[in-house]
Amino acid sequence: MTVTVVCNQCGYPLEGAYASECPRCASNLTPLTATDPQQRSGVGKAFLVWVVNVVALFVLQLVGAVLYLVAGAYWTGERPPFELNTPLAIVTLGATLIAHGITLALCWFVVTGTGTRPFWQTLGWKWHHQFKSIHAVALALLMLVFGLVLERVLPHGKTDFERLLELGFSVRIFIVVLAVGTAPFVEEIVYRGLIYTAIEKARGWKTAVTVVTLLFATVHVPQYWGSPAAIVAILSLSLVLTLLRAFTGQLLPCVATHFVFNSVQAVVLLASPPGVRESATTALISWMPF
Repeated sequence: MTVTVVCNQCGYPLEGAYASECPRCASNLTPLTATDPQQRSGVGKAFLVWVVNVVALFVLQLVGAVLYLVAGAYWTGERPPFELNTPLAIVTLGATLIAHGITLALCWFVVTGTGTRPFWQTLGWKWHHQFKSIHAVALALLMLVFGLVLERVLPHGKTDFERLLELGFSVRIFIVVLAVGTAPFVEEIVYRGLIYTAIEKARGWKTAVTVVTLLFATVHVPQYWGSPAAIVAILSLSLVLTLLRAFTGQLLPCVATHFVFNSVQAVVLLASPPGVRESATTALISWMPF
């Protein structure tokens, strides 16, 4: 049974299992076990945030596509074809950025208890004494090399994401903004922050690792459908990031590794010529998770 020390008044989590007073509000502390109602409600809130995130992505992208078609019909007098093109791609990517903003705002309300707890400290925003920034860079590069190996040994069909990349440089810019500017933070806060922490407290770290690994990978499968290599790579990345969260006890190492992983691919993406296929460049950019 997992035991977490929290403040009775503000819910601030304590690292010291034998602490008797909250350093934030000086209240007495009490252990919170997995059988407590507050523990179970934490899992419910975490999955609620996940559902809102997924629904917001789908609904906002759909709304964006409909508005694009309506606007196109209004200005041209003809219904534009509903096919993937640069304007439609930019609209849907912009909708994804808005969905990330909504999700991050909801995460703040849940994590802080509407402002009663510190956001970053509660999430675990610090390094582990055995895992620093240099380790995040090394691990991210190792995962990228592993992705290249998978491209060589497993089938790799053309994915929807690669079709998106072929639409032009402006689309690539939007993808880079998402992949570097918001995705590593929003996704890690939702999956390795809220969901992992809630399940770990209620069911233990092994269950948390299993559920979060599969949940993160499953959400990305449609993006890379048709490429077993990309799907296995995403599943592997999800497992590594979740294990990193489990063994460091902190979220910052996961965010940093995810950020470096996406950033390297973003540089390759912007520097590579359009239309490149069956190359190391394509192998890198074909499974950028966001």
